[in-house]
Amino acid sequence: MKLVQITDTHISHLGGSPSSNAQRFVAFINAMEPDIVVHTGDVTILDPDEDRDRVVAKEILAGISAPLRVLPGNHDVGEPGDDPFGDRPVTSDRIAAFRAHFGIDRFVEVVDGWAVVGFNSELFDSGLPEEEEQWAWLESLPEQVGPRPVVVFTHKPVWAYAPEYQNTHLTVGPDSLPRLEAVLAQLDVRAFGSGHLHHYALTERDGAAVVSAPSTAFVHRGAVSADIVGPGLAQLGVVEYDLGERVLPSFRAPLDIVEPEFLEVEPARIALDAMGVTL
Repeated sequence: MKLVQITDTHISHLGGSPSSNAQRFVAFINAMEPDIVVHTGDVTILDPDEDRDRVVAKEILAGISAPLRVLPGNHDVGEPGDDPFGDRPVTSDRIAAFRAHFGIDRFVEVVDGWAVVGFNSELFDSGLPEEEEQWAWLESLPEQVGPRPVVVFTHKPVWAYAPEYQNTHLTVGPDSLPRLEAVLAQLDVRAFGSGHLHHYALTERDGAAVVSAPSTAFVHRGAVSADIVGPGLAQLGVVEYDLGERVLPSFRAPLDIVEPEFLEVEPARIALDAMGVTL
């Protein structure tokens, strides 16, 4: 079974390289002929309150031929914690706006004997009613998936590269982590896939592959220390998972992709200005 993970497309209604790259990656993914595609969030450029970005993103992603499931990132619904990016905390209204375009923000898909599981990392430690709804669903997963091998997808990684960086800006919230680990321990998880860090990295945890997927929109070379996020390949691409006897993740990218730095992307600069963010 072949699965493709795409993430951090950061599509803008203003166009530019994130949108044109996303269109190129849609064609690239279709040529790979996957059985299922998972988008692990930051679908839209930066501001979770800009509905025009969601409209365009949905149109572009509709070009993917395989079944597609989409998870939210912090730029789609806001994020938990005391100091969310752009002063955009995760809220019920922002989650509802995401769901209106892309569907429910958690899923189980059974494909060729595998359980593909995704859930909303921005709800952990949020205190929202949607968080408790998600916990009830998460704690039903052992019954839902049974003994099947599982691949888990989130926007933010479950674990930090180093424990001192386990925080709501980078990962699943630290207060929620033990409860989530208790759920995951009851599943036969063979791989974890996340986005958010804008680099490709492959590590291992308790026998499971741990994949950080690259963005398709822009890179952050040198923006965040590797001491914090870990080493990785700062190049645009997607991840192909060959699910057979074992999980084999591979970085994949077409040749004709523009790879700008974040602040070289005009729609990103415009979105930052509109949000009142200065970097």
